[in-house]
Amino acid sequence: MSDFVIVTDSSADLPADLVRELGVEVLPLSFTIQGKTYRNYPDGREMAPGAFYQLLRSGGMATTSAVNVADYTAALEPLLQEGKDVLLLVFSSGLSATYQSSVIAVEELREKYPDRKLFTVDTLCASLGQGLLVWHAVEQNRKGASIEAVRDWVEENKLHLCHWFTVDDLHFLKRGGRISAATAVVGSMLSIKPVLHVDDEGHL
Repeated sequence: MSDFVIVTDSSADLPADLVRELGVEVLPLSFTIQGKTYRNYPDGREMAPGAFYQLLRSGGMATTSAVNVADYTAALEPLLQEGKDVLLLVFSSGLSATYQSSVIAVEELREKYPDRKLFTVDTLCASLGQGLLVWHAVEQNRKGASIEAVRDWVEENKLHLCHWFTVDDLHFLKRGGRISAATAVVGSMLSIKPVLHVDDEGHL
């Protein structure tokens, strides 16, 4: 195994036991619901997924926040101080500002730790598509691939993943600005369940 750390974020939707098995670091995105902000840790320590979805079904409105530069710096600097190299595999730039935050943090940390290798990759993926890339990256690492080789493998293969999904309630898409209120009302009346996907630019 090559001596570098793979870091991702909670948008990869990796369960806590798999995070431990893979040995990756996961930075939590934040979400706000009912006026309170929580961090989305894989182990659900601040709010379990079941409780979150129950609040949504009860009419709760949730908003999300990206991992910011300070969060990245706080998570990465101890690893760099330990002499470890780091590969970041980040939530799609087409869906979040998380990747841009990682770019800024990486640039600043490279200046401070010029002897360390530090790379960030825009996966253009979300949820378990992103998680699958992380899993494959760990497998490459365990086979002895260098940090550069794993980075290049992810870049070359990230568009080979296809994301297709649907939702039970169109009003969640309306709240997120993905469809109009009229479309949500009519679609719900007709019980339409659209199939959505992530395109090659990482957008829905």
